[in-house]
Amino acid sequence: MGGCCCRNPTSPYPTVPMEFMDSLKILAPPPVKPTQIQYLYNRFCQISGEYRPNQVQKYNFYSGLLSLNPLLPTILNCMFGDKNVITFVEFAMFLSTFQAHSLKTKRGVKNEGKDRKLNYLFSMYDHNKDGRITKVDLVIIVHKLFAHMMDHLQIMRIVDTMMTEMDCTDTNQITFRDFCKAFEVFDMAEMMVTFIPEFRGRSNDDGKSSKWFCWK
Repeated sequence: MGGCCCRNPTSPYPTVPMEFMDSLKILAPPPVKPTQIQYLYNRFCQISGEYRPNQVQKYNFYSGLLSLNPLLPTILNCMFGDKNVITFVEFAMFLSTFQAHSLKTKRGVKNEGKDRKLNYLFSMYDHNKDGRITKVDLVIIVHKLFAHMMDHLQIMRIVDTMMTEMDCTDTNQITFRDFCKAFEVFDMAEMMVTFIPEFRGRSNDDGKSSKWFCWK
């Protein structure tokens, strides 16, 4: 492993190895700033529980406030796929999908980010990963979201409404094309984005401010 892993005297976490920095500068659209990468690396090390810089296991996420998120298993299935362990670069690449574009982001990069979000979101609804969303899939995801505040009848009404509005082919299933069409009314470049505590506002690509999806 190349790069420096010495601990920063002001931080309990190691400095990001240079090979990780270099990989994310190349792979992640839009470009990821070193300060943002360090923030994610700190979070990665914290979640791993052992400050292991190379990988994190799926079970590491089931602790603290993260474990209270009813969608955590669904999100982790998207992040990990069929793996039980991922690297920091894989972790950061997944989260980079939810980075808001800056004022200088090109249209092509915005569209790429939108497509990646739609793919991840479709995968979250497609419970058995068969490439289509059925009524059963919708019941599972809606139940996870609203079971604490709605009864079964209310949940089924929501599911029926979603199926009616999104099933364009009357096949009682939602294809990825149907799914994308339903989300055309939303600006996906602005959806599914939250703030990193250290960065506020819209970035001018100067690294001083940026939005990001983060684990709290």
